[in-house]
Amino acid sequence: MKLVREAFLAALWPVLLGPAFAQAPEPWQEPLSQRRWEQAEPLLKQALEREETVAALRGLATVYRATGRLAAADPLLERVVALEETVANVEDLAKIKVALPNLRRAEELYRRSLYLQNKAGEDELTSIVTHQRLAQILVGAQKYPEAEAEAMTAMTIRLRKRGPDHPDLAGDVSIAARIYQVEKKFAEAADGWETVIRIQEGAFGIDDLKLAPSLQSLATCRQELKQVPQAEAALRRALAIREANQGPIQVEVAQLLDELGRLLFDGQRFAEAEPVYRRSLATWARLVGPGNSLLASSYDSLAVVLASLTRYREAEELYRKSLTLRDQDDLDSLRNLTLVLVAQEKYKDAEPVYRRALAMVDVPNPEDTQQLTELLSGYAGVLRQLKRPAEAARIEARLKGLPQPVQSKAPPVAAKQVK
Repeated sequence: MKLVREAFLAALWPVLLGPAFAQAPEPWQEPLSQRRWEQAEPLLKQALEREETVAALRGLATVYRATGRLAAADPLLERVVALEETVANVEDLAKIKVALPNLRRAEELYRRSLYLQNKAGEDELTSIVTHQRLAQILVGAQKYPEAEAEAMTAMTIRLRKRGPDHPDLAGDVSIAARIYQVEKKFAEAADGWETVIRIQEGAFGIDDLKLAPSLQSLATCRQELKQVPQAEAALRRALAIREANQGPIQVEVAQLLDELGRLLFDGQRFAEAEPVYRRSLATWARLVGPGNSLLASSYDSLAVVLASLTRYREAEELYRKSLTLRDQDDLDSLRNLTLVLVAQEKYKDAEPVYRRALAMVDVPNPEDTQQLTELLSGYAGVLRQLKRPAEAARIEARLKGLPQPVQSKAPPVAAKQVK
């Protein structure tokens, strides 16, 4: 089987590398066709020292690309295009320019490719991918109107050539929808994702896995538009599709549960968010193991929900588990734990946690002023509850010397204030 495969590759490679290769076999032909890059490279360099040919230039560029040296491949492909300007050569060079990145040159090359395709009278369908790649480059260059135009051109060609129900049209529309999302045109993006879903349903069925990412993108747009019921419906449907196709213990399922939990929490639907976050925690634990540090954020999420339901003892237990799992202290987790402890009037337990949190705040950083103010204020209150007024007074004196935060941040959980 190995010999058959090698013979096939050896026969195929001259076709891929062009007619010059077939006419003048070189010593680098065999190692290159068999992807023995370390052997092909010196032979190709020797060949180019003798004579610069398109085949040898392309061959050495292939070695560099296959071994991750894109900057080295770049000038070789520039030379290939100068000697033999074909659509394939121009687009190969454009891909390298995108990766380096040199978006201006990549844009020029993709526009040149479109010109060459049109000049050669090629089928418009072959230009769709080029229009779409150009659109993505224009997004990267923040040329959004031009990016929209290229995406629309690709859609128009497909629509005209294949009709409104062709499955490939879904991919074309999704590119336009993503551009709208980048521009924060969420209404237009939502309309686009609705179209994508309609096409996918017709082509693949109502519970095909391809619908799940489209529904998730639609949910994102609906949330941005404050259309919470529609966003929730899209998330729940995406979750059901992923579970039916992939099973319940999958990374994508856990991520969807987190998204749904956040949506419910943001809507203050804490009782509904709790079972969703519990499922998420159980799923992540199955995926990464019960003692993995990646579970810390899942414990935090469920703890915030339980604290919002005034189930402080359970929330405290989860925050402590979260802090135990982390490689280092997390300021938000520590702050939330202090609030939960204060809500239970566990002032003695809260005091060392406040000290740990305060040790993490970088005072010179202006962004930390608000956090520092809140922590010092809470710490002073705890010290007074512990009958340590002198220490509390020193903390309060320090508070007076701090600049006042512009806007007070609401605590993540409802906690009793101590004075």
